[in-house]
Amino acid sequence: MIEQQIKKTIARYDMIRPGDRVLVAVSGGPDSTALLSLLRGLAAEMRVDLHVAHLDHGWRGRASEQDADFVRRMSIRLGLPVTVGRVHPASWAQRMGRQSSLEARARTIRTTFLLETAKQIGARRVALGHTRDDQAESLLMRLFRGSGARGMAGIFPVVDGIIVRPLFEIRRSEILAYLKDNHLRYRMDASNRDMKLSRNRLRRKVLPLLAREFNPLVVDALANAAELLRDEDAYMTAAAEAAYADVASHRGDDVLFPIRALLDLPLALRRRVLRLAFAAVRGDLRRMTLAHVEESLQLLAGPGNGVRSINLPDGLAVTVKEGCLRVSPRPRSRRVAAGATEPCREALCPIPGEVALSGFDLHLKATVVPRESVLGDLSQTDRDHALLDADLLPGPLLIRPRRPGDRFVPLGGPGSRKVKSFLIDRKIPVDERGRIPLVLSGDRIAWVVGQEIDDRFKVTHSTRRILVLEKEPR
Repeated sequence: MIEQQIKKTIARYDMIRPGDRVLVAVSGGPDSTALLSLLRGLAAEMRVDLHVAHLDHGWRGRASEQDADFVRRMSIRLGLPVTVGRVHPASWAQRMGRQSSLEARARTIRTTFLLETAKQIGARRVALGHTRDDQAESLLMRLFRGSGARGMAGIFPVVDGIIVRPLFEIRRSEILAYLKDNHLRYRMDASNRDMKLSRNRLRRKVLPLLAREFNPLVVDALANAAELLRDEDAYMTAAAEAAYADVASHRGDDVLFPIRALLDLPLALRRRVLRLAFAAVRGDLRRMTLAHVEESLQLLAGPGNGVRSINLPDGLAVTVKEGCLRVSPRPRSRRVAAGATEPCREALCPIPGEVALSGFDLHLKATVVPRESVLGDLSQTDRDHALLDADLLPGPLLIRPRRPGDRFVPLGGPGSRKVKSFLIDRKIPVDERGRIPLVLSGDRIAWVVGQEIDDRFKVTHSTRRILVLEKEPR
């Protein structure tokens, strides 16, 4: 039974725990309608609260309004609270910049809406209705684009400990049978029949052809392959991050590797470690391809003496010199006069005390005050101030740039998130992400400066002393 399978999936991936509040994303289509019905039937047994969310993208006019009304009425009928948001398509270009496609922009806006709604209602999980068929389609789409193992791992069952996909191991045919057996109505999006969209062509033409001519169980075969790739990618990612921490050093905005240490790594790890360096310097890996990685690694095969370098997209440079490979940004503003020192981008700040970081054009001041001396809302953080529980932060504080794999727990958030993903969801432009410093206590991030504090260090009713962090431009 489909109900038993969804329970097994939830348990297997630790998606939902007793006491959780779960935000269920419902478009009104068959998958999300089935998801809501199934979770509603299991809510009492699992001891969870459900809240429905629907985003009207506004791109199908009256049909979009009818979808929103359908979800609203269904939620009321099930006795569930619902939040309906709307985005006017005319604002998309301004909000999303040059992102590649309408579908990509819609996904990003929808994810932002869901995460913000989850934070507002105190939901620890956001449930999406992706199925086993979606997994197979994603693998093929990314294979055709030339993705590596990470891309072809497809859709992950749990993302950042927040987004969960309880239908992840269920076929679309089972969903439709469940809806029919339970006499459940749902909405059909006319764009799903638009053969101009590549995913629709793959779903309606390519997969049926593969099933007919090669393997009638092609969806299961592809989904199984994605699962293997996902497990192996997780292992390789952990190995690469450990190798990066062992061989990389940071100097200002640059990442440096001893050439000998890089060559001692297996080629697969060497590629991944270099990608981590690209991400550390640029803030993300957009427009960085396997060709760029290979071109960079070829510098290691040159003669032992001399300087060799290449320029990569978006102002990135890779240079081999004096036994080191250096990954660095190359805007003109970084040129340093002979004899000058590079801007400081890492420093310790005593508590109480202050420190200046020229690389961030930042002056940070730390002050400890009694709780009763601070008036107003103690949970709020603005761009220039953060209020933290002083007794939870033994000094000194470390201020440094973001590094690959950095995670924190956003204030009020349902779980741990990568800093990179958090900044992307906040719509921080690529060229600004590297200019946002982090404040750490020990090895834990306390403040993503100017953005958000970590929930673990927030001021609570038991707080006796408050650490006030003040950011001032130099």
